[in-house]
Amino acid sequence: MRSGLGYSLALLVAALALALGFVSGQWVVAAIVLGAALALALGVFVESGPDSAKQVALIATLTGIAVAGRLLVHPFPGVQPMTVIVIASGAAFGLRIGISVGALGALVSNFFLIQGPWTPWQMALWALCGAVGALAAGLAHRRLLFALLCAVLAFGFSTAMDIAYWWYAYAHTWAGLTVQVTSGFAFTLAHALGSFAIALAVGPDLVRMLERFGRRLHTEIVWDEPVPSAEEVGG
Repeated sequence: MRSGLGYSLALLVAALALALGFVSGQWVVAAIVLGAALALALGVFVESGPDSAKQVALIATLTGIAVAGRLLVHPFPGVQPMTVIVIASGAAFGLRIGISVGALGALVSNFFLIQGPWTPWQMALWALCGAVGALAAGLAHRRLLFALLCAVLAFGFSTAMDIAYWWYAYAHTWAGLTVQVTSGFAFTLAHALGSFAIALAVGPDLVRMLERFGRRLHTEIVWDEPVPSAEEVGG
């Protein structure tokens, strides 16, 4: 019941944020509200799952890895190892973890870089990458196919971000869209090729490492009770 109410509230806030952007043109304010709605929905999404305490610990760890990966190569324009990490997280742990790591990774890393109207779009797109990683988990241990999947998702991510920039920052004309996508193509290509190279080099190994980490995290130690002696049983 509480989860359903939380989802409904988050969707209502998201709808109001988008309406604010369309009506007033205040896309920065709308993006802040939309980001808050996404964070609320994400919190409800994680809390409503089974074994939520362990999942929160796992999500926090994976988010830290994703954020570190993004910040580490930030000086190299377009290269985003975070995309591969998010997809691998989804492949290793499933839909809930993949979506959560993607959305939180974008939100947290932008506190170290810069927040802006692009943040909720990055949250949504990286969450989608995590979801696709979970749905295509069968490809995670096939090196070339996994690398191709990461390259396609990276290309789609950057292209969608170019469209988002055009939508809230430029005139809504086909010429403006063409200029935006063309000017960002080098960064889009760098994202796709970088993700392909990273996934080809370490993709399946990263997924196996995450799976082992998850098994250790979920292992519970059960202390064996001493077997009573015959004298104790006999009284």
